[in-house]
Amino acid sequence: MNNKLWRGLTTTALTAALGTSAFLYLPLNGSVASEIKDKADDLGIGKLLGTTTTQTTESSQQLTALAPKVVSLSQVEPLAETEDPKETVEKSNVSAIATIDPHQWKYKLAVTLKIRDIPVLTFLGTKADLAQIRENQNQAEQTQPEIEVVKQAEAVAKKLNQIAQNEKFEAKNITVTQIQKNKAYSIKINNQELVRIDGQTILPDTTNNLAADALQATNRLRRLMGNAPPLTAIGNTNSALARVQKRVKSTRKGMASWYGPGFHGRRTANGERYNQNGLTAAHKSLPFGTQVRVTNLNNGRSITVRINDRGPYAHGRIIDLSKGAARTIGLISSGVAPVQIEILGR
Repeated sequence: MNNKLWRGLTTTALTAALGTSAFLYLPLNGSVASEIKDKADDLGIGKLLGTTTTQTTESSQQLTALAPKVVSLSQVEPLAETEDPKETVEKSNVSAIATIDPHQWKYKLAVTLKIRDIPVLTFLGTKADLAQIRENQNQAEQTQPEIEVVKQAEAVAKKLNQIAQNEKFEAKNITVTQIQKNKAYSIKINNQELVRIDGQTILPDTTNNLAADALQATNRLRRLMGNAPPLTAIGNTNSALARVQKRVKSTRKGMASWYGPGFHGRRTANGERYNQNGLTAAHKSLPFGTQVRVTNLNNGRSITVRINDRGPYAHGRIIDLSKGAARTIGLISSGVAPVQIEILGR
C-alpha cells in the first residue's frame, strides 16, 4: 500500500511540475512510469509517439487525432510555499478555454487549436516534425522536442487564454484584414495581430480558399470568445468579396433548411434539372437567377447561391439550400439553422 501511495504522489508531482505539454514526452520506464503509460495508451497518446499506425485521409474534415487535447495556455506558475500544487493545477485548467491537439494530417504533423473544444485553427507542420516525435519516443533518454509548429500553436492559445481573463474584452474587436503583398490574411484583436492565415495556418475544415478560411476562423473566434455577431467581409481588401458587399440590396434573417437526394435530377421551378451538389437555393418570391449570400449565424460560414426553385413551405423558414450549399456552411447535420441572407441582385 505504501508503494502504491508513493507512486501516486510521484505521478502528481511530475504532472504539476512539468505541465501537460511536457508530460507527453516523459520517458515511460520503471514502476511509476508503467502505470502512467497504461493511462496514456488508453487516451491514444501512444499514437502520437509512433507506437501505432494511423491511416490518413485527403480530407481535412477527416483528421485522424493522434493525441488528446493539450492545455497549452494555462502554464503553471511557480508555487508559493503555502500553495497546494493540486489546487493550483485545477484552477489553471479551469481558466483555460484554448487547447491544442497535435495529430497527423496527410503524413505531416498538424496542431489544431480549439476553443471550448471547437476547432478554430490548424497549424501545419512537416513530415520531419512527425518523424522527430516518433524518433524521440525510440530514444533511451527522451526530451521534449522543439517543434516550431507546436510552439506557434501554444503561443496563440496562451494569448487567447490571457484575453479570456480580461473582463473588459469585447469579441467584436476581433477582426480580419488582407495583407496585400504576400496574399495572407491577418486576424487581429484590438488591432494587434494574433495569427496569419497563410496556407500554413488554415481553417480545420478548410475551404481551400484563404479568404474564406480567414473569415470563418475570425467569426468562430468572435462567437466563442464573446458571442459577437459574424463579419460578412474582410477589411482592407479589393477582392470580389468587398465589391459584392456594395451590391447588397436588402438583408433578412430567419431559418434555413436544405433538400437533396429525393429531388436530385428532377425539374426545378425554373425548368432546369436539380443538382443537389450545386450552389443553388429555393425561395418563395425572389426572381430566378437572383444571387443571395447566406451566412450561418451559428458558425459564421457563408456561401453565395443562385435562386432556381420555389420554397421552402415549412413555417418560419426563409430559404431552402441545395445539399452542396448546406455542406459549405455546415448545415447538413443540424438540418436547419438561423441564417442571414443578403440579396445581391442578378
